[in-house]
Amino acid sequence: MAAKKPISVTLDPDLLEELQRVVDAGEAASISAVINETLRSRVERQRRAEQARKYVEETLLGGQALTDEELVEARGMLAASKARTGARRKGAVA
Repeated sequence: MAAKKPISVTLDPDLLEELQRVVDAGEAASISAVINETLRSRVERQRRAEQARKYVEETLLGGQALTDEELVEARGMLAASKARTGARRKGAVA
């Protein structure tokens, strides 16, 4: 893996406080480690989403691209599904 490159970022105070709490609790080695892990996760999620979109277009739609409207609708359906799952999990804990 390539050497890390130092950069400067500006964070909201509440986020910085939470990042410091994570480090202080021993859940991460440093604030940089938390940010690096979070960004790596985001990049991987985007990569998987693109793979899923390509799969749907190539396999299920016979090579036709999803329209912008279909993508918006799909994102809405996923958000609703996540909300229902979160509510169920929250209800199961209560």
